[in-house]
Amino acid sequence: MKHLLLILALTTLTFASNPFDTMGENYKANSTTSKNTQTEGSKKFYFAHKAALKGNINAQFDLAMMYGTGSEVRKDERKAFNWLHKAAFNGHLEAKYLMGVSFKQGTGVRVQKELARYWFKKAAKAGHPKAMFQLAKIERSLTLNKRNTSSRYASNEF
Repeated sequence: MKHLLLILALTTLTFASNPFDTMGENYKANSTTSKNTQTEGSKKFYFAHKAALKGNINAQFDLAMMYGTGSEVRKDERKAFNWLHKAAFNGHLEAKYLMGVSFKQGTGVRVQKELARYWFKKAAKAGHPKAMFQLAKIERSLTLNKRNTSSRYASNEF
C-alpha cells in the first residue's frame, strides 16, 4: 500500500484552485467553437438539463461542468456544486472525486475536510487513483491536526 501511495504521489499533478478548471480544459476542448456557439450551446444546455432532471448522471455531470467552467452558460460555482453533488450521489465516479476537491478547496461550498475525506474515500473505493492520493494526504493532515490539538490540551496551551 505504501508503494502504491508513493507511486500515486509521484505521478499526480498539481491541482488548480478551482476543481472544475482541471476537468474544464477537457470539457471546453470538446465544446463547439463555431460562430453559432450560443445557439448550439443553448441546445446543448437544454438537452443536458432535460436529461439531468430525469436522472441521467452523465448529463448531471455535464451540467456541473458547464456551470463550473462557464461553458454554454454563465459560470455559477454554487449551481455547479449542486449538479456535481447529484451526479456523485447517483454514482458518477469523477463527480465523487470532484466533490472531495470542492470540499477540500471550498469551491461552491465552505471548506470541510471531513466531507472532503468522505467523498475522496467513496471515489477511492471505486478505484479513482487521484482520490486515493488525496485521501492519503487528507488522512495524514487530519491525523497531524489531532496530534497537535491533543498535545496542546496536554500542555495547557489554550
